[in-house]
Amino acid sequence: MVTLPESLSLIRRLPLHVPALRRLEARGVDLALRSGERPEDFEARIETALMVAFRDGGGAGDFEALYDYARGSLLVWIASLAAGRRAGIEATDLLQDTFVNVYRYASGFKDQGPRSFRVWSRTIAGNLVRRAHFERNRSTQDLPEGLQEPTDRRAGPSQELVEIEDRRVVARAWMLLLARYAAAYENLSARDQRALTLIEVDGRSYQEACKELRVGLSNLKMILFRARRRIRAAIALDLGSPSAQERSARAVGTVRSVRRAG
Repeated sequence: MVTLPESLSLIRRLPLHVPALRRLEARGVDLALRSGERPEDFEARIETALMVAFRDGGGAGDFEALYDYARGSLLVWIASLAAGRRAGIEATDLLQDTFVNVYRYASGFKDQGPRSFRVWSRTIAGNLVRRAHFERNRSTQDLPEGLQEPTDRRAGPSQELVEIEDRRVVARAWMLLLARYAAAYENLSARDQRALTLIEVDGRSYQEACKELRVGLSNLKMILFRARRRIRAAIALDLGSPSAQERSARAVGTVRSVRRAG
């Protein structure tokens, strides 16, 4: 067995996550550089092990260790991909959004090999880069001469009447939603409320919010994500929307009904 000090000398960027390393060792993960193993392959293997630990346990410590360990190489990869596509968005923002999706869809991660996390996380990041590129260019159209101009999206008179009525309906629905949002907001912790207020009401930058709340950028992203998720869940419950478990149960029931009918 590799002792912890030896492990720490081999695993860079994890000096503050000793408990996560100990959990990996308890799971039987080899924290030493294997004979013939390249440093890049070693890092990819540890990233996958950390992701598996987070997927199975859901602990914040495992996720923070994964983020701190994997973000460097993933940021370099995202920056090179975004530069080639001229997506018009900062690579650091894409990195944070990638890890938000990693957190959100952790249960779907499949450990199929030492490089599984790198393949999976870069697939997520690549989709985000392509989406940012699409959003940046969707309001333009190509002319035969190769020039570009904004697409004419003006509506006709009949369409304007429809849109006016739609706006009235949306306004009424929006007031109802705001009332539900306010009720859900009151049930959040003081820290979650302050984080949402700083970003969504005061329009403060993430750096300013981090300084006031005394948390890192990755932690702030997770605070906001979890707070928004709690609000969505509370609103859905208040409005009678079925939960994910209820939707899944209904889907299973529908499939069984179809099978019996067949």
